[in-house]
Amino acid sequence: MLAGVLALSGDRRSTYRPDIDGLRALAVMLVVLNHAGLGFPGGYIGVDVFFVISGYLITGILLRELAQGTFSFWAFWERRIRRIFPALFVATACTVVAGYRLLLPPDFFALGKSVVAATLGYSNIHFWGESGYFDTATAEKPLLHTWSLAVEEQFYLFIPLLLFALAKTGRQRWTRSMLSILFAISLLSACWLVWRRTSFTFYWLPTRAWELLAGSLLAMAPALPDRQSRRRDLLAWAGLALILLPACLYTKDTLFPGPAAILPVLGAVLLIATGGGSPTTAHRGLEWKPVVFIGTISYSLYLVHWPPIAFANYFALVPPPWWTRAGLVAASLVLATLSWWLVETPFRGKRLLADRRLLFAGFVAGCALLVVTGKAIKRNLGLPDRMEGPVQELLTTRNMDERWLWSKLDPANLKAGLLPFGAEGDSPRVFMWGDSHAKSIMPALHSICRKNGVTGIAALHSGVPPVADYPYPSQDFSPSEYLELSGKIFQTAVDLRVTHLVIAGFWERHASFNPDAMRDCLLHMARDLRARGITLCFVKDVPCFPVNPSKLALYLKSINPRTLAGLTDAQYSEQNSFQNRVLPELEAAGVVILDPLPYLKKASQSNDFLPVDAKGFIYCDTNHLSAYGAMQVQGAFEPLFD
Repeated sequence: MLAGVLALSGDRRSTYRPDIDGLRALAVMLVVLNHAGLGFPGGYIGVDVFFVISGYLITGILLRELAQGTFSFWAFWERRIRRIFPALFVATACTVVAGYRLLLPPDFFALGKSVVAATLGYSNIHFWGESGYFDTATAEKPLLHTWSLAVEEQFYLFIPLLLFALAKTGRQRWTRSMLSILFAISLLSACWLVWRRTSFTFYWLPTRAWELLAGSLLAMAPALPDRQSRRRDLLAWAGLALILLPACLYTKDTLFPGPAAILPVLGAVLLIATGGGSPTTAHRGLEWKPVVFIGTISYSLYLVHWPPIAFANYFALVPPPWWTRAGLVAASLVLATLSWWLVETPFRGKRLLADRRLLFAGFVAGCALLVVTGKAIKRNLGLPDRMEGPVQELLTTRNMDERWLWSKLDPANLKAGLLPFGAEGDSPRVFMWGDSHAKSIMPALHSICRKNGVTGIAALHSGVPPVADYPYPSQDFSPSEYLELSGKIFQTAVDLRVTHLVIAGFWERHASFNPDAMRDCLLHMARDLRARGITLCFVKDVPCFPVNPSKLALYLKSINPRTLAGLTDAQYSEQNSFQNRVLPELEAAGVVILDPLPYLKKASQSNDFLPVDAKGFIYCDTNHLSAYGAMQVQGAFEPLFD
């Protein structure tokens, strides 16, 4: 059966195809230019093109070797190791060295974790787990791009086992059907889950496998005959358009992957399917030698392009200018050429570690060295001793209070997620409901309630608004799931017969989904609670800064925190248009407004808001108060005790 499939496909799948290297070049340059902010806002679809190419090539090789009886797991993994890991090890090691010199301890600690994940092939799962509200900005994670490599590595574990099992049990005729079923399940799962679990859909193999399997199925399909040149030409141009249009029209706000990924995947399938014979007019561009060369170095280019961009983003107090970003792209091309020449080629050509046993031993040693290094960085908390004493002391103030930081709520067991605060007691008087902004301000509420002998209880979950009956989509909940959860939280506050329900959140972000609906829900809550004898208290949001203030620790030798220009009242007002609109109506409905802003003003020289003072960081990132900062705003909660 396999031999028959390969006969239908012709010889072009067993020969070198420069057009595929050209397609690699297109894919990698879309990704690189997108990451550098030099056009192509949807250039991230280049990764999807890479997935199709990988599925096509790997499956074709496996089917051919199984049909010829030459397949060996050892030989397969030798080729994969030579292809993937030498360049990956070198790029990762260089990133660690740069991180040691450049990153603050918390961020070097995070890099240590990602080094282990990248080395052991679970970066996608690692970065999915980190996609929360208190993590380093994605644009500043030097190894973030290894998530796609991990997806491919996991596919390389799965696909040879499946095809080998089918071949050895005499069920080769099931191969196409089995791959088609898996393709359909993965695609349907991606289209369904992208609305409910966007981050999971983006990072995990089960919802990305269909893109690789599209290439696998193409490897089993009959080749288009050369005599249908006009048809091949039209299909090739259609494929190119299906890649370039999403690259130009998609943005970071496009719901992706899922249905939106179908276009670039189909485009890659069409370009591969129409290539390999006499070149079409579209393929002549892909087979141009400079383009093919970029395709040849595309793996190294993908590996080396992102860490310099991430470090540049990390150091930039304002976005780097275009010429800096263009320079980083040019430097990446040079580094990629060196990596391909000095690392990739010697290992793939077996000029280094030609003996298979030595290669596997070197692979294990390289993995062990990087894993030990990453774990050492984690164990030593990012090596804070690298920093000067005053900077170390200042950085100790940047964290949030761990007691509230990781709180999550489950609609099936809400009671288990509720957290007591304030004075000890059985009957809470104050109920705090909020998101990550509420978590960041909890030290203040906890402290002042304890001082006043008041017991409280908190329902905290990052990324969702403390508003009942507001069908808000989030990373953790679909709109219907959050309707259920918010209704249960509201009813729990009522059943506990608290005197005050305090709500705190990132109001402007939550309102952006549907400002009119959120306004109506807030007013309905206020009237409903007032009728039940419960006072609703609305915490005004804190100012948001354009730059993570932790970065200022890198510049303290030249910047005095006391002389920093801060955020003005006018800028704060511009950030909070929804809050400005709804506050008068809430006050008219009997809502008590709790205002932390007067306690965040600079003590002298101006009334600007600052992210840092002479004693420490008021903020832990651009929009969350640190535990130190939260303690400065205790006075905002005084109205609870009037």
